[in-house]
Amino acid sequence: MKWIFDKKAFQRLEIFLDIISPSMEESLMTNNLRTQWRETGVDVQTDVLGNIYASLNTNQKDRLSLGIVAHTDTVAVQITNILHNGMLQFRPIGLQPHTLLGQSMKVLTSNGLVDGVIGFDPTSQYGQPKGLILDDLWMDIGASSFEQACKIVEVGNLAVLSPRISNMGDSYLSGTAIDNRVGLFVLNECLRWFTIHVPRINLYFIGTVQEEVGLRGANTAIASLPLDACVILDVDYATDTPASHESQTGPLRLGKGVGLHAKADNNPVLRRIAKEVADKQQIPYQMSLGRFVYGGTDASPLQIQNGGVATLNVNIPCRYMHSPIEMCHKSDVENAIRLTIELVEELGARQQKTFLPGID
Repeated sequence: MKWIFDKKAFQRLEIFLDIISPSMEESLMTNNLRTQWRETGVDVQTDVLGNIYASLNTNQKDRLSLGIVAHTDTVAVQITNILHNGMLQFRPIGLQPHTLLGQSMKVLTSNGLVDGVIGFDPTSQYGQPKGLILDDLWMDIGASSFEQACKIVEVGNLAVLSPRISNMGDSYLSGTAIDNRVGLFVLNECLRWFTIHVPRINLYFIGTVQEEVGLRGANTAIASLPLDACVILDVDYATDTPASHESQTGPLRLGKGVGLHAKADNNPVLRRIAKEVADKQQIPYQMSLGRFVYGGTDASPLQIQNGGVATLNVNIPCRYMHSPIEMCHKSDVENAIRLTIELVEELGARQQKTFLPGID
């Protein structure tokens, strides 16, 4: 039996895309996950930072303990000031000024969601020659005064780009927060799979928080779990665009398979096993480098905790990351699920607990 990206799977992904979950305020997403996971009968816990955990078949102390990890937060902005005319100033979380011009926003307040739009002066040259900066932008929520705005929002509120998703052609997906809704979707589909096809290892599913503000949730998550290895499900920068940087990052293209990082924060033994599994099962993959030699995903803090943990990134190539509309390919999502499932089954068959580099 093979996992297939069918209409029902797309509908489950749509639900994830529609949930507001800015970094530092991920509770709407983690509450949704908690409800879904408990319905499958797995044990679910959270920690004080907000990370959520599901454990499956974890009573075999002599077996490998593997974590499957995806971050639950998205890029956002945070309100920093309310002006006399009711307009709002803000600071970005993972977003650049040029991506925000005229964008529709959803502000998360104590009284629910509030609509907003990023305002700018269309008659200016956007601050030239200095270039577009945050001071050229503001958020408009339809308030006419400071007092009216204060009844609707407050300083510190977080806002995200208004959620949307669509099919493009037969094979592509576009929408907000593909980073990291598709990674979280892959994690959730694997959990659904393994509640039916029980693995021969101790398996932990981990939804981390605050990834976009310094990979903070992962530091807490790993400290409380006895993990030998982790698979991190995330997106990575696709290079199949006219202005790519393949000379530095190497090629990573939509529809050509998942990306496996050749980086310092990925374990070479676990990566080799993943490649062997992919070759055996004819699952397409690409060797990718990412933007830096290390860092940028939850793999970095996970790897160096508890005396060292073997980590592996399984990446979905993504165009236009940290922008209002990101893009990925359905087959890459499907292959990320297939590879993760097959890797778990292979590790269960091997009963391997150590991944020491250079030692066979």
